[in-house]
Amino acid sequence: MSMFSIEPNNLALSLTLGLSLSLSGCQVLPKQPHLPESVALSARVDALYQQEGDQVSAQDTADNTNLVAAISEQNNIHPELSGYHPIVTGANAFASRSILTEMATRNIDAQYYIWHNDQSGQLLLKDLWRAAERGVIVRLLLDDFNNNAEFDQHLLRFASHPNIAVRIINPLVHRKLQTLNYVTGLPRINRRMHNKSMTFDKQITIIGGRNIGNEYLSNDQNSQFADLDVLLIGKVVGDIDNSFASYWSSPLSFDIETLVTPDNDVPSGFLEALDKLGPEDKDDNRSDVTVYKTAIEESTIDEDLLNKRVPFRWTDMQFLSDDVGKLSKTVSSETNLVHQLRTLLGSPTKQLTIISSYFVPTKDGVNTLVKLAESGIDIKILTNSFDATDVTAVHSGYIQWRPVLLKAGVRIYELKSTASEEKRENKLWKARSQSSTSLHAKTFAVDDYQVFIGSYNVDPRSANINTEMGVIINDDQLAKQLHGALSDDLLNQAYEVKLLDNGKLQWHTMEDDKKVVYDSEPRVDVSDHVWLTIMSWLPIDWLL
Repeated sequence: MSMFSIEPNNLALSLTLGLSLSLSGCQVLPKQPHLPESVALSARVDALYQQEGDQVSAQDTADNTNLVAAISEQNNIHPELSGYHPIVTGANAFASRSILTEMATRNIDAQYYIWHNDQSGQLLLKDLWRAAERGVIVRLLLDDFNNNAEFDQHLLRFASHPNIAVRIINPLVHRKLQTLNYVTGLPRINRRMHNKSMTFDKQITIIGGRNIGNEYLSNDQNSQFADLDVLLIGKVVGDIDNSFASYWSSPLSFDIETLVTPDNDVPSGFLEALDKLGPEDKDDNRSDVTVYKTAIEESTIDEDLLNKRVPFRWTDMQFLSDDVGKLSKTVSSETNLVHQLRTLLGSPTKQLTIISSYFVPTKDGVNTLVKLAESGIDIKILTNSFDATDVTAVHSGYIQWRPVLLKAGVRIYELKSTASEEKRENKLWKARSQSSTSLHAKTFAVDDYQVFIGSYNVDPRSANINTEMGVIINDDQLAKQLHGALSDDLLNQAYEVKLLDNGKLQWHTMEDDKKVVYDSEPRVDVSDHVWLTIMSWLPIDWLL
């Protein structure tokens, strides 16, 4: 048979590929990514701060309800330092973003990998819209991998406000038939912006592991992510602001209006089209929305900030971020965040604690960890168990390395999907007990002083493909807390994996206050085991 012949059972695939390729020739990204209106809006933001030389006005200083004045006073006491405050629960993570949006008076810049079109996502968009109505300038930069045609329309209506601009970074060409993008542009769309930050009036910012969505902000009835954010003020906020500006102004970031045309079959008004919220007078009767209202009502962050009661710890910090050129492969790999981490952190001399939702160490990473452990470094790792992970393929890229790491003396903990908030009150992360829990935090501590918190997972995708961001916090108290979180006290919420003399693994945990030992991986049936084994044989670690 000729190499160009088409067998009958491949005919459908060939036709699909042919159609896809023909469509790819008809649809391309716009030549001009930034519209004059959004460029002018950004110029207005710059003008707000240039007029005052980034100083607080006399009116701001006299106004004790002003966020800028309240924070600037603290910044002036610590001009070369930055302050941080952990945001542990999803409820506080939502309330902080919502309340700070209400407090902002100048501008809000938000940058996220995921912004779901669910209750939390629509509530925060509504908050941002109301801020724009007060005159606050809002810029929203989103990755495109988790968007859909319906959300495109919401974003288009959202961006219709004269004080709002929305840009999509590294966008998909085919907006409605998104599967076609995997055929026509897979190498490009495989590279995603994984950054997560929200900055208010260039004075205070929230960064960490959380995206915007019910499962990240404690209102999903099926799945909860145990996560960690930090509220930041001080010197480091300027670095985060500069990073946002570089991504926002990149030619890879397209105004939503250049990508999407209005759908005339849906309401044209932004507020009217927020279908996950219902009529305003019915909000209180919707339990899924009420939980967010309760979070705001119970939060005192606004009063605490204005009265300087937030217990910020002031210390030296370094902000790290991938260059936006990583998405287009136009910058050297030496600029990658992972190289910045190696330079700033160096090699541990005492302790290394890693908390990573997706832990794919690869052969080189394992060799490094083994050498450290064999030299006497105390290494502890917390990642997801099979039942808790939301990406099965990632688990396959991790399990093959467990015996090697354990043999070297590394301690490994795997979070259980049944982990409950009631038994984790003193830990750095929490999740509601009504639903399945999955670890989503990305943090690690080196020795007794340095802690990283951000969007970076310990996996090849974060290192080499996606863009990431985070901060190194130099604080012995936080490092000690993180190291201490991984201990036998964690066994109510996690398994500790142990290696027997015969080479087999055991999973030790606590259930109903009794020690339980599993001789096979918990909640992994035969078919799961076969699938994981096959996946672990495939050369796909670089994609994970």
